[in-house]
Amino acid sequence: MSKKEKTVLTKTQKRSLFRWFLNGGASLNYERMMSMAYTYSMLPWLKENYKGNPEGLKKSVKTHLQYYNCSPYMNPYVMGVNMGIEGQGKENSLDAVMAIKTGLMGPLSGLGDSVFVVIPWTIFGAIAANMALNGSVAGIFIWILVTWILKGLGYPLFKAGIASGTSLVNSIETKMKVLKECVAVLGLTVVGALMPTVVKANVALTFKQGDLKMTGTEILDQIMPGLIPAALVALVYWMLGKKVKPVWIILMIIVASILCAVFGILK
Repeated sequence: MSKKEKTVLTKTQKRSLFRWFLNGGASLNYERMMSMAYTYSMLPWLKENYKGNPEGLKKSVKTHLQYYNCSPYMNPYVMGVNMGIEGQGKENSLDAVMAIKTGLMGPLSGLGDSVFVVIPWTIFGAIAANMALNGSVAGIFIWILVTWILKGLGYPLFKAGIASGTSLVNSIETKMKVLKECVAVLGLTVVGALMPTVVKANVALTFKQGDLKMTGTEILDQIMPGLIPAALVALVYWMLGKKVKPVWIILMIIVASILCAVFGILK
């Protein structure tokens, strides 16, 4: 059978993948994390794979209900590898399948959370929020579109897992590291550029000398445009590094903003 034929998905495989798209974050718990959602998604294919072998099906289900946690966006690849191996070895391959699942959880979660969650959500979330502050709803639809595009990338990952098995992990990890670094630079650039537009802090104090009148914000902008927003973001970043809870940081910013407005420092 050619490689192309191996990557053609059956209806049952598509059904399992669709289940994951809809239920990948369901039944998340501290005891077994995503294992229930994973097993539920795999169940249509497992029933087909163990047709006429109920004992093998029970053993497989019990095995997949063991602790499992992986990035939802990268998990289709793990499912594909699982099907590629278990489809050939049935219950005799379950130990190998669990070992592979355990081995893939760490590296794929790190890559998936960075490339599919932190970076795009930061970039497009900030863009959507900024557009919303300016009265535009277009950012919401951009956010939804990007989310579903990221979800859709699970389809080629799923096919890659079935076609290539575990031999593709090393090459994917190497390429993803390069991609992660490039996108991280882009993300930091975009977030840095959005700081002065998203963070608003105008100094109410004014400087007067003869006919010259300048606000505090205008004076500071001549030193460095967006100096106050950059300083506030740096302060919040420093407090997060000191393990200050985000809730406390938000409360401190609210209280400080109110006090500065009352005493005429900010407007």
